Amino acid sequence: MNEKIFEGVKADLVANEDYLRNHEPRFRISAEAVKATNESSGDQPRLLDIGCWPGYLSLYFKRQGWEVSAIDLKPDRIPIISDAGIDLIAHDLNENPELPYPENHFDSILFTEVFEHLNPASFERLFTGIEKCLKPGGRLILTTPNRLALNKNLLIPNRWSEPEVDEEGHGHWKEYRLSEVIKCFASTDLGIIRKETVSFYSNLGRSNETGYFPLSDWRNHPNKPRNFAKIAINPIRNIPIFRDSLIVVAEKNRKEG
Repeated sequence: MNEKIFEGVKADLVANEDYLRNHEPRFRISAEAVKATNESSGDQPRLLDIGCWPGYLSLYFKRQGWEVSAIDLKPDRIPIISDAGIDLIAHDLNENPELPYPENHFDSILFTEVFEHLNPASFERLFTGIEKCLKPGGRLILTTPNRLALNKNLLIPNRWSEPEVDEEGHGHWKEYRLSEVIKCFASTDLGIIRKETVSFYSNLGRSNETGYFPLSDWRNHPNKPRNFAKIAINPIRNIPIFRDSLIVVAEKNRKEG
């Protein structure tokens, strides 16, 4: 990442600093996976950020010179995104899985920590729409929690037999194994170039009083027993199958004319 630009974004979104402490590794890994397919043409590359709140990556790529579009359930809560010249719209993918954008439009689509919030019944239409909106050679970056992460999700086998959502359908519908995510690409022309488990959060401790902090600093925060237990099992949490998150990067196939 361009550290100078990212530091500026952090300063402008300081109200969400606790969220950043939790999610910064995800932001960094996702940003590194983004690709402009028309780098050699001199055209301004285009990015879509699906579920963009609180706006770190949307702002970052806008300030990198990209043309950025963004989707969020409640765009009014992030006026800084629209004020930056980003095309931000309200769009509920559970109600309408189709994406309101032209064909072959985006170089990259960020789809990070949104997948688990969606009704699985929408996936076929959603992935068809993502493929349609990407340029040939365009890239989708998807991240989502790992169903097999070594935490309460693994210890309660039937936890996802019913969605954990409110009356409006907001919440986690399900968390997934890597193989389940890969199946969503089967009917598309998106070729998977990266699929793996990653550890976004294993280096973090947390307490209700002080929020997220480096796990190595556990002695200086409340919830000492719980955070010490995290340290004790960290070697196991970082075994690939038990890592906390999944990342899948796919590219739209280039079709020869």
